[in-house]
Amino acid sequence: MTDRDLLHALRSGPTPTGEVYAWLLDAYGEELYRHCLRNLGDRDAAHVVLRDTLIVARAHSVRLVDDGRLGEWLHALAETECERHRDCVWGDRPPEHTVSSRGDDLVRVLVLNGMNGPELDGYRAHVAVRAGRFDDQGFPLGPGPCDVLARTSVSVFVPLVLMLSGALLVLFLTGAD
Repeated sequence: MTDRDLLHALRSGPTPTGEVYAWLLDAYGEELYRHCLRNLGDRDAAHVVLRDTLIVARAHSVRLVDDGRLGEWLHALAETECERHRDCVWGDRPPEHTVSSRGDDLVRVLVLNGMNGPELDGYRAHVAVRAGRFDDQGFPLGPGPCDVLARTSVSVFVPLVLMLSGALLVLFLTGAD
C-alpha cells in the first residue's frame, strides 16, 4: 500500500477504523515504535504514545498538505506525542522502572487492542482534540500547555478537600452561635 493509499484510507469515513490503524502499523508501526522507545526509554509508554500518534493521524490527516510527506508527518506527530507524554504525564518524574516485561513482538496487538472498539470513542475524541495545534503544512506545533489536573495526582487533592471541608465546618459551627 502506498502512502497515497494510506492517506486516502485515513481520510475516508467508510474505511473501518481498525483496518486503517492496522495498515498504518504495517507500514510505519515498527519505526514509529522504535522512535517512541528511544525518546521515552519505556516500552509501556512507547505503546501508549504510538497508539495516541495513530489516533491523531486518523483525526487530523486532512491537515497534511503534501501527500508525499506522510512518513515525515507521522514521525513529527510521534515526536509531539512523546513530548506531551514526558511533559504532561511524567512531569518532573520519569518512571522508576523503564523496562517492561513484555516483548516488542506484542506491539501490534497491544496498540490495536488499546484503540479499537466503540467504548474508546471518548478517549479517541479526547486525544484528537488535545492534539489540535498544526502549522499551515499540517505538521504539529508541539504539545501545548499541559492540563494541570492531568499532571497532578489525585492523592494531592484528597487532603486538600478534607482540609477545606474541615475549615468550612469550623467556620459554620463557630458562626452558628
